[in-house]
Amino acid sequence: MPFLQPILDTIFPPVCVHCGREGWWMCVTAWTTLEEEHVIVNPIDIPGVDRVIVRGSYDCEPLSMVVQKLKYHYWTGVGVALQDMLRPMIDEVQCPKQTVIVPVPLHSRRLRERGFNQSMYLAQALSKITKFPVSNILQRTRYTTPQAQLSAKERTKNIIGAFGNGKKVLWPKSVILVDDVITTGSTIAECAAILRKNGVRKITAVALAKG
Repeated sequence: MPFLQPILDTIFPPVCVHCGREGWWMCVTAWTTLEEEHVIVNPIDIPGVDRVIVRGSYDCEPLSMVVQKLKYHYWTGVGVALQDMLRPMIDEVQCPKQTVIVPVPLHSRRLRERGFNQSMYLAQALSKITKFPVSNILQRTRYTTPQAQLSAKERTKNIIGAFGNGKKVLWPKSVILVDDVITTGSTIAECAAILRKNGVRKITAVALAKG
């Protein structure tokens, strides 16, 4: 929980994802490398999505390390640095005031295994910058093999029919769909199809990195 983070940081001090030194999640060298990485707009066409915005390439070491530490090593404290990482993307997020931020959901089984949804951490960081609210209006209805373990062709087949409607809400007209990494776009496309089916007119996909 966010209010526990200062206590956790005292017990378990931040460690740089780049150099491993204590005191911060990203050292000066890591931030300098990240600042040299340009925001990428529409690196891939995704069915049902109007605009795709990513902070940079997965080849950028600070970005890839943040994703790995957050997703596979449970370094949830790194979330406090996400706002500064995402801030350069804001000029490209051209959405109306009624926009809602929607994290790509995890299946309940994987959520129990991992304990958190990394896309939710990104969505919450983006919300603090944009002031758009976050809503879990999508649900992962089928447990699937992690996309990172599959080929591009297998990813598309693996994710078909994996999403559905979440809690009953008044569906927004504009959505920012958030994931940690976009590779083939299969996951985002499946989510976008559900959103379109429920009347969402504008969909912007945002991710930390393009794989």
